[in-house]
Amino acid sequence: MAGFLSDALCHAPNGRDHCGALHGIWPDLRLLGLAAEPARHASFYATALRTCAPIGVSPQVLVSGCADWGMLETVASAYRARAERLDVTVVDRCPTPALLCAWYGSQIGLPVRTAVGDVSTWGESQSFDVICTHSLLTYPALEGRHQLVSNWYRLLRPGGVVVTVSRLTTELMSAEVDEARARRFGELAIQRCEQIGLERDPTELRARAERFAKAQVSHPVGTQADLRELFERHGFAVSRLDVRHLEGIMNAREPVGGAARTGAYGEIVALRR
Repeated sequence: MAGFLSDALCHAPNGRDHCGALHGIWPDLRLLGLAAEPARHASFYATALRTCAPIGVSPQVLVSGCADWGMLETVASAYRARAERLDVTVVDRCPTPALLCAWYGSQIGLPVRTAVGDVSTWGESQSFDVICTHSLLTYPALEGRHQLVSNWYRLLRPGGVVVTVSRLTTELMSAEVDEARARRFGELAIQRCEQIGLERDPTELRARAERFAKAQVSHPVGTQADLRELFERHGFAVSRLDVRHLEGIMNAREPVGGAARTGAYGEIVALRR
């Protein structure tokens, strides 16, 4: 389904094939353990989200950018034990993940409001209790990152929070991936598919994996102090910032952006004053 929608709807902004290359294979990369996905930080999200929303009302949650339904699934799981109804909106600049989230919501009986737009400029009168996302800060360069965090502040009600995770590094997180490295990533996808018994057409899987490897762009967010300063500069109070070191199937120097690499990740809860 993701591949079909991606082939039909994804576009290539600025001539770079990031959007379709990502959305067409991301659910499979999650299944294969090759994606830097929200589930790697499940305990953080579960704890943060359960304690952030106001008690006795339906929490207004914005999923701010996503590759498929993985972030929405994490949000829904965190609130599943609550008696209150979850009110969730998903915004992404591409219709493919928005449609995938609508599909997922229909599977679990969760109404999902979707919108297509750039979340760094998207806006409406509704104020959210929680904005939740994963690794979105690595996609824009520095100026765009500040614009994104500033807009998050505007979209939140006073006392609302951003709950997110970002890889911490000062080095270039992705570079031009040559054909040899792309082929290795494609072969790794095939090997993982065989190991876990996932039934996929190997030719198509390899082609999508190689396309993904060559297309990703990722910008360094910096250190733990840099991440804190980014939020504090735009009026947030950082109530939690932990650094989690994760082991990945791929090593820390692997140039494929978005892959499940070994590294340090900042888990942050930032409060709008």
